[in-house]
Amino acid sequence: HDRFARPLCGRSSSKLPSVMREAVDKNRDSSRRSKRTLIKDFAARCKNMVAISNSKQPDVHAPATDGPVAVVASGSGSGSCASQSSTERAAVESESNEKTAISSDATTPDLEQRMECRPSICLLPLKQHTDLGLSFSGCGFLSLYHFGVVKCFLRSGKTLMSRVRRLSGASAGSLISAMLLLAPEKLEKSMEMMYDMGDELNSLKFGALTPGFYLGERLVKTVDELLPQDITKANHRLFISVTQHKTRENRLVSVYPDRDYLIKCLNASCYIPMYSMGITAPPPELEGQPYCDGGYSNNLPDYSDLRTITVSPFCSKCDISPPDEVGFDWKMTLGNQHMRVNLRNIVRGAQSLFPPSRATLKQYYDQGYRDAFKFLLENDMLERDVGSSV
Repeated sequence: HDRFARPLCGRSSSKLPSVMREAVDKNRDSSRRSKRTLIKDFAARCKNMVAISNSKQPDVHAPATDGPVAVVASGSGSGSCASQSSTERAAVESESNEKTAISSDATTPDLEQRMECRPSICLLPLKQHTDLGLSFSGCGFLSLYHFGVVKCFLRSGKTLMSRVRRLSGASAGSLISAMLLLAPEKLEKSMEMMYDMGDELNSLKFGALTPGFYLGERLVKTVDELLPQDITKANHRLFISVTQHKTRENRLVSVYPDRDYLIKCLNASCYIPMYSMGITAPPPELEGQPYCDGGYSNNLPDYSDLRTITVSPFCSKCDISPPDEVGFDWKMTLGNQHMRVNLRNIVRGAQSLFPPSRATLKQYYDQGYRDAFKFLLENDMLERDVGSSV
C-alpha cells in the first residue's frame, strides 16, 4: 500500500510507464511552446516601444504638431505651425492612430514614464525654450525646500527666471508662487515667519491639532500681511490648484477680481479638513461652492502648452526633487504627482503636517538650494558672478 501511495512527481520519466512518459513529454513540449510564445510577444512589444520612442524624438527645425504645443514651439524659434500642409497633418493623424492601437498592457520604459503627463515639447533642451512655467507641489511645512529652490534661481538662474511666464502650485506651493510673483522682496520675511510658525507648533502639546489653535486663521493673517495691495499681475499668470469639496474635482484658478478673492483662493488651496480649522468648521467657499486643499486632486499642476519646471521636496519624477537611493523602486500617484514609496518620503509626509525642529527645516532649505543648483548646472543655465561663493 505504501509503495503505491508514493507520489510519481519525484520519479524520472525514464522509470515511468510508457503511457505516462508520453504524457509528461507532451506537457513539457506544450510548456516550451508557451514560453516561446511569451518571448515572441515580449519581443514584439519591445519593438513597438522602440518605434514609438524613435518617432517621439523632437525635430527642432520641424513645425509643432499639436495645437497648444505649436504656439509655444513657434515662439521659441522651432518653426510655425500655420504653414503645415494637409499631407503632414494626415501623417500625424495616422501616427497617432498607430500609437493608440498598441496594447495597453505593454510596459513603458522609465524615460517615457517621466513624460507620461507632459507634452512632447518637454523633450527639447531647457535652454531652447523662451517661455517657461514653474510649478511647486503641496508639501506643508516642507515648503522651506521651495524657498531654497527659489533662492538659488534668483541668485544663479536669472535668465531662467526671466523666461518664466506662469507660476502654479497647490497648498503651500501656491503660497510660494504667489510670493514669488507678487512680493519677491518679502520672501526672506515669509521664510522667517514659516520658521516661527513651526517653532510655535512644536511648543504646543498636540501641534496643529491643539484645541483652540487654528492654523487656517493664522495662515490668512500671514498672507494678508505679506501680499501687496495691487494683485493685477497675478491674473493669467498665477494658477492656484483647489479641489471641489463634494465632487473632488480639480480647478485651476487664474483670474482674481480683487485681493480678497486671491486670499480666499490661497486659503482654499491650503485647507485640510479637520486639520486647518478643527472638526466642525466648514471649508472655505468660492462662488458659493466649498473647496479644499488642491493637493487632493492636482498636487503638481502642469501645463500642456508650456515647458513646466516641477519642484517637490518628495522624491519623485519632478525636475527638482531629492535624489533618494533605495533598493526597491515602488511608485504611487497622489494628486496627479508620481512619487516613490520609501521610508524617507513617509517621514517627509509626516513632517509636512507636524513640523520638525528648526534645524531640520533649515536642512530642507539647503537641500532645495543644492538640488536647484544641480538642475541649473545640468541644463547649462547656471550663472555665477566672478568671485562669488558657491
